[in-house]
Amino acid sequence: MIIMKTKEEIDALLKYCKAVSHGEAKKGGSFYTIKAQEFLFPDGTLQTREYIDKKRATIVVPITNSGNVVLVVQTVALSKEGALLEFPAGYWELGEKSEEVGIRELAEETGYVPSNLIPLGCHYQDPGSIRQEVEVFLAFGCQKKQEQKLDKGEFMKGIEVPYSFVLELIDEGYLKDANSYIAFQKAQRYIEKNYQQEPPFIKMKK
Repeated sequence: MIIMKTKEEIDALLKYCKAVSHGEAKKGGSFYTIKAQEFLFPDGTLQTREYIDKKRATIVVPITNSGNVVLVVQTVALSKEGALLEFPAGYWELGEKSEEVGIRELAEETGYVPSNLIPLGCHYQDPGSIRQEVEVFLAFGCQKKQEQKLDKGEFMKGIEVPYSFVLELIDEGYLKDANSYIAFQKAQRYIEKNYQQEPPFIKMKK
């Protein structure tokens, strides 16, 4: 795992993982389904709303025993940058529980396994067009125990950054994925609420 402490290092990795548009956009696809449904509003009118039907998702904020935060630099073709800095995340498979999704995605995308997984609630990614909520977890005691196991078509590199550096990355616009931003805010709030001083990550177990 690469430990990064400068924005220049992250810039280079973002450039490496970048996807570039090729060809014109066209209709079609199989990953999402677009549905339309009528809803009865308080004034008695029926209004149609279109929405994206997709699987539920889980996102994890992983912290190592040394206090570093684990992030991934991922190829995101639809972003204007072509690659984004994010927290490990993924969709639920049939029959999985949210905790299982978090542990699986963290291991597959980074090779890290946590000693403690703390639920931080959920949020809507875009309630105007997506019904499903995103589950958030804070993972303590993360250790590298295996290699990445990426799905076909996934391109990402895992990195570690100091906890305090994440705030700088947010302020400088490096961490701009909405789910990652919300997840880190939830994690930061949990840490501030439960640990009065700078948290001793190596001892963080509930």
